[in-house]
Amino acid sequence: MKTFRMHQARWILPLCFFILVVAACTPAGSTRASDPPVSGVTPLNSPDASTQVYALAWSPDGNRLATGGKNGEVEVWTPPMTTPLITCRNSSGAIYALAWSPDGTQLALAGMDKTVQVCDAATGKVVFTYHSAWSTGEVLALAWSPDGRHIAAGSNNGIVQVWETTSGKLRLAYGDYDLEGGVTALAWSPDGQRLAEASTDRTVQVWDMVNQVHLLTYLGHTDEVWAVAWSPDGKRIASGSWDHTVQIWDASSRRVLVTYRGHAAEVWAVAWSPDGEYLSSASKDHTVQIWEARSGRHVLTYRGHVTEVREVAWSPAGIYIASTDDGGIVQVWNTTTSRQAFDFHI
Repeated sequence: MKTFRMHQARWILPLCFFILVVAACTPAGSTRASDPPVSGVTPLNSPDASTQVYALAWSPDGNRLATGGKNGEVEVWTPPMTTPLITCRNSSGAIYALAWSPDGTQLALAGMDKTVQVCDAATGKVVFTYHSAWSTGEVLALAWSPDGRHIAAGSNNGIVQVWETTSGKLRLAYGDYDLEGGVTALAWSPDGQRLAEASTDRTVQVWDMVNQVHLLTYLGHTDEVWAVAWSPDGKRIASGSWDHTVQIWDASSRRVLVTYRGHAAEVWAVAWSPDGEYLSSASKDHTVQIWEARSGRHVLTYRGHVTEVREVAWSPAGIYIASTDDGGIVQVWNTTTSRQAFDFHI
């Protein structure tokens, strides 16, 4: 049986590397396609594995878009997305996760080099680097607390660490001692009191960050879970899995509210609309889909990508969605028309 233990940092032992391989691709689904995206530039459709984008995040004010990927760089863009405003360079290796500070002045990045760096969002200068003493794994997930006081990081060896942003002091660390899964995604509740953790072991764990105790385990998926997102009202959690589904469930009782089955392949990412009425989900089937969060009714399918879609991010104003694929192409498109506003190559 899977067991979890939360400890103060001095009791955590380094764990062995663990992460499962990516599942095989399956054919695209039969959902009716929307009109082809339209842009003022020619779409860039040539996959380039060296520029894969693994992380995508809008700034809190919605005026900037941060990207990070295989080339080890984080770039911050603003429309018309032709030249990055700043570039933060990681010490080595790919970038797997990004998180903006709530005030938009700083940007956290992490990945293959097993550290978490915090950059000044105006200059790109690294202002702080967190070196873990308790985890030897690559960092796949980051989440900045709503009050700006803490950053949570999850590694592919099953360890989650939370530290203070002002002092750099580790507040707590907890992990999977059974070595059954790596942490793939993290999300704070809007009130900052709980932290949800998605894992390759097919579960989502929810922790009480105030009392430092485990609250619940969600067992609704039948394959690895790579996406987790808290609804804006804090009452629901959405999780996306390699079982091709997105599930919305009650954050307190684990009761399943909606199961969305519109994708024909693995789901990599999910994002709530700012009003909590809709969800967008990105998949290996090359699509991003938007659907009603309460009913599961399909609203539209965006088919602007020619390879699997790795990330999706809804702008704070709700007008645009940014999505990125395995070819290093980022597309920003209108949520109402499903038509492209910008596209650019990392």
